[in-house]
Amino acid sequence: AQPIITVNYGTGTPGEASNWVAYANITRKAGIKYWEIGNEIYGNWETDTNDNPHDPFTYATRAKNYLVAMRSADPSIKIGVIVELGEDNYANGFSGHPALNPRSNISHNGWTPVVLNTLKQGGVLPDFVIYHKYAQNPGNEDDNLLLQSSSSWVANAVDLRRQLTDYLGAAGSAIELFCTENNSVSSKPGKQTTSLVNALFMADSLGQATTTEFKMVVWWDLRNGQDTSNNNSDSLFGWRNLGDYGIVSGTNEKYPSFFSTKLLQFFARDNDKIVLASSDYPLLSAYAALRTNGTLSVMVINKSPSNAFTGSFALKGYQPYPKLISYSYGMVQDNPRTAGAMAPDLIKTTLTNGSTLFSQVFEPYSLTLLSLIPSPPSLKTGSADIKAGILAATGTVDQPLFLQSSVDLLHWTNVTEFSLLNGIGEARDFQTNGLMKFYRTSWVWAQ
Repeated sequence: AQPIITVNYGTGTPGEASNWVAYANITRKAGIKYWEIGNEIYGNWETDTNDNPHDPFTYATRAKNYLVAMRSADPSIKIGVIVELGEDNYANGFSGHPALNPRSNISHNGWTPVVLNTLKQGGVLPDFVIYHKYAQNPGNEDDNLLLQSSSSWVANAVDLRRQLTDYLGAAGSAIELFCTENNSVSSKPGKQTTSLVNALFMADSLGQATTTEFKMVVWWDLRNGQDTSNNNSDSLFGWRNLGDYGIVSGTNEKYPSFFSTKLLQFFARDNDKIVLASSDYPLLSAYAALRTNGTLSVMVINKSPSNAFTGSFALKGYQPYPKLISYSYGMVQDNPRTAGAMAPDLIKTTLTNGSTLFSQVFEPYSLTLLSLIPSPPSLKTGSADIKAGILAATGTVDQPLFLQSSVDLLHWTNVTEFSLLNGIGEARDFQTNGLMKFYRTSWVWAQ
């Protein structure tokens, strides 16, 4: 995980921000890489004591000074500015600095066009843009709609990238997309935020985000505070009549979203590859990642409160070992009789139905992570000269192999590392020296 620090735009100065960077990274050597200028400054709920508060032109003009000052303190940092979807959103009544879209030849006064155009005119650009994504507004919470809302991640990424391209041209391609806040409701969190539904939404939202070009997603948040005065309607699933943006309460009660977070560690980490997964069940979402150790992780979310679904899997280009591991969280763990500070943990189960075609039952309102390991590659000798220590190996996974040798079948030594290309590989021992040796390939899988 990487921290991201928000510097004070509303009542602060570029000098204050620069001093903060210098103190954190030069004096304290904390190595804080990511910084953002202000928080939701387009909204009148944010403190902004500048002339023309919540004005995109004023924000961009001052943001330029922040960018220059902060980079002078530490040139290695990455800095982001606030943006929003749509070319006309959050104009906030300001129209004195319209931005012309050169692609459509239409001028816009919305927050993002004016901010991007003003920064471009000022000759200073950010390293990333910052977007906040909340699925609902308070009072309008709906479990079914929430669990179908994450599909909008793709459209959001396309919208922001299009604006970067339109208003910044080629220079916009180097600017990354970050989402530094994500949760189910934009304010006044009610019982839905502490229910199993929000845990499923979290996994679905982050799963969808991995299929886009967003490079950072921050769930808002780890700890916040309980509030019993918001939407606790009986129409919403759940037994906790309180809201809390956090995944852990002030007294260390673990909400369902805590366990969703815990399960996600088995889905994907640094350098893992997201691969295509799809489902023809509207209430059954599926995501997949190929881990660096060769594991294929498949995350499945059942969004039905009452129906179990049997999912039939068809894997392409991956031959799994029959043994696989399942991690799950759902209604069994989240109930008022057993939940609390010592809430039941993820259920870990070992299954033996791994195959290119297999089925699995998913209980109502459940989150499941299937961890499949590839079948180990087979070894066979080819037509090469065995005395020269040349062996051919065939297999079904794209994982490094080791050619190992032994003179007594008891002690084995790594000779060389090689890989399979289209399922076939060859390795040679150049140090045979006429000795009789035994050879094997070794492939190590780590969970």
